[in-house]
Amino acid sequence: MTTPAAPCPVGGLVPWQGGIWPIVWRGPHPVLQWVYTIHAKPANAALHIHWNVSQADIVQAMADVARYAPRQQLRFPQGAQRIVLARKWSFERGCFFYQLGGTGARRTLQLPEDELHQRLQG
Repeated sequence: MTTPAAPCPVGGLVPWQGGIWPIVWRGPHPVLQWVYTIHAKPANAALHIHWNVSQADIVQAMADVARYAPRQQLRFPQGAQRIVLARKWSFERGCFFYQLGGTGARRTLQLPEDELHQRLQG
């Protein structure tokens, strides 16, 4: 994944250190473009504050948690085959949305990652 020039939104949910956590602050950086503060608060554990997380590190964390990649062929239990045309991170839901294309005249389909995974499992 390439690092976008647009900043991640404050309050947006991002993958970091084994969970999906909110960005609580962002600021410009002369070299890294943007740096962020992420608050990770696992259940029954202390708050972990991650300072100066770069946008490139967040984008890499997103790529690391993605289950499917663009141009990947997917076969559903019903026998239908689709290809991943694109994926986009949702900062509101803290997951990827995938745009899927079918063969022939089938229209494209857009699904969040959890729903896509459930459909592929049958």
